[in-house]
Amino acid sequence: MSTTPLGRRSRLIVAGTITGLVCGGIPALGAAAAPGEPRTPKNVIVMISDGAGYNQFDAARLFETGESYRQVAVDPATGAVDRVPGTPSQVYDSYPVQVSQSHYSASGRAAYTTEDAWGDFDWVASGATDSAAAGTALGTGVKTNNGVLGHDASGERLLTVGEQAKEVGKKVGLVTSVTFNHATPAGFIAHNPDRNDYHGLATEMIDSGADVIIGAGHPEYTDANEKRAAHFGSGSWISESDFTRVSTGQTPFEYIEAAADFASVAAGEDVPDKLFGLARTAETFQYNRPGLDNDKATPFTDPLNEDVPSLATSAQAALNVLEKDDDGFFLMVEGGAVDWAGHANQTTRLVEEQVDFNSAVEQVDAWVEKNSSWDETLVVVTADHETGYLSGPGADPSWTPLTGEKGALPEVSWSSGGHTNALVPFFAKGAGSELLAARSDSWDVVRGAYLDNTDVGEVVFDILGHPDAAEDSVALEATVPSVTPGGELSLAVGGGGEPVAFHGGTTAQSATLPRVSVSDTRNEAQAQGKGWTVSGRASDFTAGNRSFGADRLSWLPQVVASDSGAAAGSRASLGAPSTLAEADRVTRVGTTVVGAALDLSIPEDARSGRYGSEVTLTLFPKD
Repeated sequence: MSTTPLGRRSRLIVAGTITGLVCGGIPALGAAAAPGEPRTPKNVIVMISDGAGYNQFDAARLFETGESYRQVAVDPATGAVDRVPGTPSQVYDSYPVQVSQSHYSASGRAAYTTEDAWGDFDWVASGATDSAAAGTALGTGVKTNNGVLGHDASGERLLTVGEQAKEVGKKVGLVTSVTFNHATPAGFIAHNPDRNDYHGLATEMIDSGADVIIGAGHPEYTDANEKRAAHFGSGSWISESDFTRVSTGQTPFEYIEAAADFASVAAGEDVPDKLFGLARTAETFQYNRPGLDNDKATPFTDPLNEDVPSLATSAQAALNVLEKDDDGFFLMVEGGAVDWAGHANQTTRLVEEQVDFNSAVEQVDAWVEKNSSWDETLVVVTADHETGYLSGPGADPSWTPLTGEKGALPEVSWSSGGHTNALVPFFAKGAGSELLAARSDSWDVVRGAYLDNTDVGEVVFDILGHPDAAEDSVALEATVPSVTPGGELSLAVGGGGEPVAFHGGTTAQSATLPRVSVSDTRNEAQAQGKGWTVSGRASDFTAGNRSFGADRLSWLPQVVASDSGAAAGSRASLGAPSTLAEADRVTRVGTTVVGAALDLSIPEDARSGRYGSEVTLTLFPKD
C-alpha cells in the first residue's frame, strides 16, 4: 500500500487500460520536522486581565489609538465571518504566540464547543466559570468547581505553581489591583473550598512563603482613598490579628502602604527581601473611586486616587524584590477590576482598568528587555474569562464589531452582567512559549487555534521542574512526550500496482476500485476546523488515435470502514470531478477506508483495442 502524506493537497494518479487499472502514487508534503528542545526559562510572569475578552482588550486599543486589532462581525444564521482589518498597537500584539484560551469549569458548562459558541448568541452566556475555578485551573493545571480554590472537583487538595516554585528555590510574587486575597491571586498559592472565606485566604497567603503580596483590602481606608475607622467585621478582607502582625513587623514581610513607598521600591531604593504592599484603599486601586456612576464619561475624567500605586508601579516593585534571587521567580500580575467593570457594564472604568493593565505589561516587557532577556524569562498575557458579554453596537443575535475614535469612549453593547464562556486572547513570548504554542491544538471557527487554561498550569509546572533530592536520595525524572504535533492528512491506495481487470462485453464492463484509505491524525489547530474530501476525475480513454470520453466511466462509492463516520459520495460520472468520500471537522478523525464499483459504458462505434485512462484522486481539506 502506497501512502501519500498531505500538507494541504496532494494528487494520486490512477492509470489503466480498458482491461485494467494500474495505480501509483505521487508523494507530497511530509510532516513538519520536530522542533528542537524547548528553552527553560528562569523566570515566569503570568499577567491576567480578569474578565477581559477580545473586546475588552480592543476597547482599550480603540481609546488609546483609535484602532482595533481582533474585531469580527459574525452572523450565526449564515455562518458568515467578516474580519475588521486589525492594527497592532500594544506591546503584546507583537508576541510570537497569539492564540486563544478556553476556561470552562468542572461545574459550569464543562466544555467549549465552537459550533455552539458561534451558532447561538446566547450559548456562551450561561454555565461559565468563576474566577476561583479559573484561577485554580491556571494555578494548578486542574479543573474544579466554581467557588473552589486549590482543590479539585472531588475536594482533593492540589499543589499550586506558587508552592512548586518555592519548592524548587524560586521566589514567588502575587500582585493585583483589587484585594490581595481575591480569587485570581489566591488561585496560585492558596487552598479553600470557599472563595469567600477572605480572612482564611489572607491567613494562608501571608503564611504561604510568598515573597511579594501586593493589592488592595486595607481595613483603614475607603475606596476613595480616605482614612476611616478600622473595619474588620462582615465584608472585610483581613482579620484584625493578621493585619496587626503583617503591618507591625511580626511576619517576614516588609510592610508598605503609601504610594510613595511603592514608588521608592519600584525605583530600586531600599528593596527588601520580602514585601507586603497593602494599598490605601478598601477594595480596588481605582475602579471604586468616586464617579463610578459616570458610565458615559470619557475615561480618566474622574480624578484618580492619589495615594494609591498604579498596577505598573506595583509590578515593578515586585520585580525589584524578586530579581534579587539568582534562582529566578514566578510572578502573577492581575488587572483585577476589568471584571468589576464588566459586571457593572461600566464602559468608562473598563477602559481605564484595561489601559492600566496595558501599562503594567509595558513595564514588565521593558524590565525583561533591560534587566533580563527573552532567553531566560517567559511572559504570558491573557485573561481568566470574559465578563459582561461585551460586543459592538446592535449585537444580538449577531456579533458586531466595536468602533471608536482615539481618546473617546468606544461604541459598545453589553449583553450580560455575568461571566461568559467566550474564548479570551492569549499572548506569550520568551523561553518556554513554544510549549504553550504546542498546546494550542484546538480550533475555533472564528478565533482559530486555542489552548485550555489547564494547559497553562501544566506547562508552568513543567518549566519549574522538581526540587533537588533529599540527602541519601537519588532524583529521578522521566519526560512523557506530548502527542506529536506533526499529524497529517494522507491518502493510501491498495492494489499493489497490479492491473485491475474490467469484465464484461462489448457494450458494458465493470471493475472494482482498489481500496482507498484516508488517514487524518491532524489536531484541530492543524485542521483549522476543516474536514476533507477525496474526489476523482478520469481522462478520456485512448488507444493510439482511437478514443472515447471519460463520461462513459462512473463509480458508486462505498465506505468500507470509518473511525469517525465519514460519508461516501454518490453515484457519478468521472468525466467531471466527483466525490469519492468526505468528512467534516468531527467525522474526519482517524482512518476511513473507501471502495467503489466502476462501471464502463462502451460506445457502439468504439473500435476494439487496449484503451487507457487516468483517474486522478485528489485529497484536500474542505470547510
